[in-house]
Parts: sequence; C-alpha cells; structure tokens
Amino acid sequence: MSKAFQDSLKKLSDLNLIDFSKFSKRGIEKESLRVNNANISSSDHPKSLGAALTNPFITTDFSEALLELITQKSSSIEKSLSDLKLILAFTHQNIDDVIWPGSIPCSIQNEADIRIANYGTSNSGRLKELYRIGLSYRYGSMMQCVSGIHYNFSLNKDFFKKWQGSHAVFQPFQDDKYLNLIRNFRKNAWLLIYLFGASPVVPNTFLTNRNNFLDPLNSKDSYLKNATCLRMSELGYMSEAQDNLNIAYNNLDEYISDLKHALTKKHAPYEKIGLKKNDKHIQINDSVIQIENEYYSSIRPKRVIKSGQRPINVLRDQGIEYVEVRCLDNNPFLEGSIDKNTAYFIEAYLMISLIDESYSFDENRIEEIQENWQNTVRNGRDPNLLLKRDGKTISVKSAAEEVFNKIYDFACALPIEANDLKNNILKSLEIQKSKVIDSNLTPSGMILKEMEEKNITWDEFCDNKAQENITYYKAFKKDTTNIKIASETSIKDLMNLESLKEVDFDTFLKDYLNAI
Repeated sequence: MSKAFQDSLKKLSDLNLIDFSKFSKRGIEKESLRVNNANISSSDHPKSLGAALTNPFITTDFSEALLELITQKSSSIEKSLSDLKLILAFTHQNIDDVIWPGSIPCSIQNEADIRIANYGTSNSGRLKELYRIGLSYRYGSMMQCVSGIHYNFSLNKDFFKKWQGSHAVFQPFQDDKYLNLIRNFRKNAWLLIYLFGASPVVPNTFLTNRNNFLDPLNSKDSYLKNATCLRMSELGYMSEAQDNLNIAYNNLDEYISDLKHALTKKHAPYEKIGLKKNDKHIQINDSVIQIENEYYSSIRPKRVIKSGQRPINVLRDQGIEYVEVRCLDNNPFLEGSIDKNTAYFIEAYLMISLIDESYSFDENRIEEIQENWQNTVRNGRDPNLLLKRDGKTISVKSAAEEVFNKIYDFACALPIEANDLKNNILKSLEIQKSKVIDSNLTPSGMILKEMEEKNITWDEFCDNKAQENITYYKAFKKDTTNIKIASETSIKDLMNLESLKEVDFDTFLKDYLNAI
C-alpha cells in the first residue's frame, strides 16, 4: 500500500471525514427497452407514464421505446435502491409492454423498427429529438438501443472545505479532487467491467453492418467465450470519431478545452452527412460530437444545469458538483438491475479513487487504459489474461487484489459509529473477491451458463427474466402515489411549455450553438 494512500486515509480519519455516508448523495438512472412479443415496442411513450420531456422520474433516451428511470438524489444507498424499485413498480403496473432486463436489446430485424424519441413541439423538445436523429445518422439506431445503469455520486461542500483545511475558495480544490477521482477510476475501470459486466452475448440481428469479431453461440446469437461487457465494446457505445480525442482530466481547464474542441471541430464524415435533408434538420452540427453527452466515457464530471444551459459553460463557471458512472450493465438476475452489494462496492471504489495518490494522464497511460478496457471487455474471464501497467504486465488477480486491499483498508478505517457502512462494504468486497477467484460467478459467466444449460437464446433468457420481474412488480404493494402525481403533472407542464411563445427553431439552434 502506498504511503500517499495511507496518509490520505489517516488525514480523512483525523478530520472525521472518513465516514462518507454523512457527506454523500447518490442517484440512479436506469435505461430499459419496452418490448412487445420479443420485439422492440412500436407504440408511443405511454401516456400513463407522463410526458418524457417534463417527468422527473420517467423519460426516454434514444428511442421512443427506450425508457430511462431516474431516482432523485438521496442520502442513503438503500433509499436510492428503494426509490428505483418504486419507479419500476409504477412502470410495470402502468404499461402493457415488457421491460427488457438485459443491456443488449432483443432481436431487432430492421433499424426502421426503432422509432426515435419524440419530445413534443417546444424548442427544447425539438433539440432533444434532433440530437437523436443526428446519432442515428452517425452511428445507426441499433447501437443506441443498448442500455445500462448510470450511477451519480457526490460529496457535499462541507466535506471538501474541511479536507482543504483553509478559508480559501474551495471550488478549485473540489474540482481537483473530483478529477483525481476520475483519473484513478479510469485507471482501474476494467475491474468494474469484469465484476459487473452482463453482456457477453448479442443477437445476430445486432451485428448487421458491424465489424463482427464474435463466435456463434447458437442459431440466433453470437458471443465470446470469455467476454464480460460487449455493450462497452466497439459493438456498443464506441465511436471512431472519438478514438483520437484523448480528452484529458488533469485539470478542469484542460478538460473543458478538450471537450470544447470536440464540440467545435468539424468531422469530414459528419460534414458529408450534412445538416439538413429535404430542408429538415438531421444533425445539431457536423462536429466530432454534437453536444456534451455524445462524448462516450466510463465516467463524467457533472453539474446540475437548468433548461437551456450548456453543461460545458456551467462546469467552467461553477465547477464540478458530482460524477456520473456510466459503465454498469443492467444485471438481469436482479429485479432492479442493481443491488446494494454492487452499490456499496461502487461507492467504496469511488472513495479510494478520490483519496488515492494522483495518477496523471499522458498519451501512453491513456493507451494502456484503453487496451486494458478492451481486453477485459472481450476476454476478461480468461484466467491467463494479462493487463498493462506503466509498460509492464500484471495479472488480473494481482491488479484486482491491489484495489481490493485499498477498499479493505478504507473500510477498516471507518469509525465505530459507521459499523453498518463498514460491514456492508466488507460484505460486498467478499462477494467481488469470489468473482475474481471464479469467473463463473460474474453476471456474464452466469448468463452464459444458464443459456447453455437451458439451451435457450438471448431473447428467451431475457424474456424469462422479464416475466419473473412482471410477477414481482405486479405484486409490489408499496405506495407509488408520488410518481403517479409527477407523471400526471408532467403532461400539464408539457402543455404549458408548448403554449409559450418562442423564437423560431433555427434561431434557437443558432443561439444554442453560439453559447460556447
């Protein structure tokens, strides 16, 4: 264990900051497809779920059928997970479709079956739709049907003020610590892919017009024997246009500068697509990325923004408020796709990433991180897999042990009054250790084992799990009145928004693009 890590651990302990549960908030976003008879749903976003643009709990992502369920930030892991189940229960009880439990979609025969999400006639709604139209031209619609869990985590101002230990302006200190968290997170993010990846197989329809490096599993599916998370491979959220971006996280100014470059640098293939077709907008712009959210990263620095604000400007002016973890698959063995053991491990991992010694990025380290990531995605459960570390090789087991040991030391440093937190972290740690010892215990390993033992396809596997979830949530008795009220209110809010007099969309779009 490095002296720098131990020193940081001791300092947080001496300052009574080590019990991060007193200072932290989290929120969960879960994406899931609506499916009907094992096909992607062709229906409108259900009115029973409110208006996608204005409902704080239930919206859509790329397609009209791709639900996004959002919990409000909470002071406890248990509350966030409970809130997610409430939203899931309400959704199950108010739609006729099946909620697909896997991150990889069901078989989709034709991309034309994937309806781009519609958000109404307001300028903000049209911009959201236009962004998605642009994605369909850039990457195809199939890629945008994958889904996952986004985990948002923050520590409050008091935490960073006490850690800084002075009366100076604390936001730069907070920004630097969050960016240190992000760098260390990315350094070892391969481990999360190994532990929680749940997409080792894809239906053959998903491979149409794609670089197919997979092997046949059955007549309808393809896979890799030791794959963990094909969702995060070049089959999923990957972009050739972004491969050479190398957006840095060494300081906030550098990050914002690199991101701004991506937002404004024209990209020849996207220029070729054009901005309009038959006098209709088909992209927001022809830059490497249209908007900030198009940058595909395993973790992002974020700040809550108001409608109409550009995230890059708010980050520049106000600094980082929280981080968004984006590399977690939906676990089809869990009713909520994520459980407390996963959440406690993720948060402990975020905390050790925060306090660990600074890991600066250079071109070689970025290349190693990307290589480790892709090797784990494709072959993570290969017992002979070797990772790269500053030009040398290291086994998966040894690299994982380094992370596990830091989490163990962190948990043991917690005060007696945080005993429940300590026990939950240590319990989760033992579960994750067992997955490294036996890769069959990982979600990806369990999926392939069940599919092979039952001789079923991906569609059949997911439909079985979906039916189990329907039974579970139809019997769910907890009160979902708040979600019902929010859904009904969102429809009124959308009507009010669309009744406002706004500038024409071309002017709105121009002003939006000029706002950076």
